[in-house]
Amino acid sequence: MGRVKIQMRKIEDRQQRNIAFAKRKSGLLKKAYELYTLCDIQIALVLFSPSGKLFLFDAKKRIEETIHEYLELPCYRRGRCFLKNPNHWESMDEIDNQEKLLQRTLDQVRSRKQNLEVESKLFDVLNWPLQPNLEISSME
Repeated sequence: MGRVKIQMRKIEDRQQRNIAFAKRKSGLLKKAYELYTLCDIQIALVLFSPSGKLFLFDAKKRIEETIHEYLELPCYRRGRCFLKNPNHWESMDEIDNQEKLLQRTLDQVRSRKQNLEVESKLFDVLNWPLQPNLEISSME
């Protein structure tokens, strides 16, 4: 007898939901452990049961250390400045830097938008389907 495909939606029956959570939690923890063992990576998994009970899995480092490393990544720190309330910026230098960063980002977005518009018009003229990330080189 084969497996029955289930619909991906909330299980309404509380008891069935708890059973599904317990089984899937075990599978997820097993997969996290396998990923850690096979690939030698640090991994942190935080789960809350339907009743609110906390389940943690960490490998290589404690969860707090893994989260701290994530928060110190340059890409996260760069994005974090946009989340900061402008009223909490403390100096004119900080405000000037934020303004320049936002302007550069806006310029990059506008440039990408123009490139996509040109590509779209070109593909419309040639009756080709639009292909993302296709580089068009000039014919010289």
